[in-house]
Amino acid sequence: MTKLKIIRFAKQEDAKGIAEVYKDWLEFKGILPDKLIEQESTESILNSINNPTKIYIVAEADTEEILGVCYMDLSFISLKTIRLGDMMIKSKFRRMGIGSAIINKVIEYAKNNNVIKIWLWTQEELKNAIIFYKKKGFILEGKQKNQFCNKDALLFGLIISS
Repeated sequence: MTKLKIIRFAKQEDAKGIAEVYKDWLEFKGILPDKLIEQESTESILNSINNPTKIYIVAEADTEEILGVCYMDLSFISLKTIRLGDMMIKSKFRRMGIGSAIINKVIEYAKNNNVIKIWLWTQEELKNAIIFYKKKGFILEGKQKNQFCNKDALLFGLIISS
């Protein structure tokens, strides 16, 4: 049985595994606009890994398989804010604490870098994601009209205590 080994920052050689995890966005076909679930190529993910304003966090199994991923957008870190983006856990590994472990790593990074707020967007249709983020302490801060592909986005935030 595959077990979680480590939550860590992604390396270039993780790009293919991250692309594999992101294939699970296809389960939302017909729920989310196609543009939001388009598959990213390994090359595109590699370019993102090399982008200094993005840090990918991966959940790696004892088999070295990537089980889950998200990235932190550091574009506003000088304002003590980071955005959590594109969190996905492979469907067969959900509800095993992997998402929580990834969020905990993001919070640890935030605390170590004097970040006071983590924020994210999600879609109303992603009910399980909303429940998860609320359990992790994120608070619904608003709704942004026509944010993506003529769809509204829900804005969640988490204030980091020192």
